[in-house]
Amino acid sequence: MSTSAIRGAMAAAVERHLPRWSGRATPHALRHFAASDLYAQGMNVVAIQELLGHRWINTTMIYVHVNKTHIEDAWTAAGQRAASRFTG
Repeated sequence: MSTSAIRGAMAAAVERHLPRWSGRATPHALRHFAASDLYAQGMNVVAIQELLGHRWINTTMIYVHVNKTHIEDAWTAAGQRAASRFTG
């Protein structure tokens, strides 16, 4: 399947099912979403870099959009890990 066929099929599906996203939901936007979602689910950023085929980690970090609660989430997770040491 060619790149233009994928783009065309996606554009048609977006127009049909998500008309408000027309012109904004592209294969490239899905690539950003996938990278961000993998990162949010705990995948290592270096693994994401390899998956996306980026040579430089800086490029990958442009793709990964960090959730605004990442500091609070990390703090909570660290507290839970520390508490589990005492409870077994």
